[in-house]
Amino acid sequence: MTNVNAEYGYTVWGRDFLRVVEPTSITKPEPMLPRARSLARSSVSGVVVDGRHVRGTIARGGSASVAYLEFTPMDRSTAESLAAIVGSAPTASALTDQAHDTLAGTPELAVVDCSCKARTARCIHVLTLLYDTVRRVDEDPRIALQLRGFHDSVDAPPESEAVPRWTPLSALDPATFYG
Repeated sequence: MTNVNAEYGYTVWGRDFLRVVEPTSITKPEPMLPRARSLARSSVSGVVVDGRHVRGTIARGGSASVAYLEFTPMDRSTAESLAAIVGSAPTASALTDQAHDTLAGTPELAVVDCSCKARTARCIHVLTLLYDTVRRVDEDPRIALQLRGFHDSVDAPPESEAVPRWTPLSALDPATFYG
């Protein structure tokens, strides 16, 4: 089901990302959202979507800031369930509402950064880049899977075969470590 009257989040895929910028848990209006929507229409340039990362330049007034977003990856079981429905290399037409129902919850931001002086996680530049991301996801739902780490999760080795990222110090024997 799509909402064609909405400018952002008119698909179920985009609506998930719209909940990141406009969470339903907020009890009072956020005054920067209208300005961020306006900037997303006209002032975003150089946006690069690379895996789970989004980077873009937002010009506002006489200055420009670079905003950066990184989304948390989906877990392997969710990715495998989704791959069973849409395949390991889904086309945009394969990403139906039924495929969307496989995903649980709203995407989560792992890292947020901006070069502006505000030094907050929800500055105008970050909000603008989030709106631009929602627009991109509405246009091509495959970006939603890319940002949620679908391919990384499907192609990753099972947990039992994965090389641990860290080795606990208690696992090392000092007597035989150098020998």
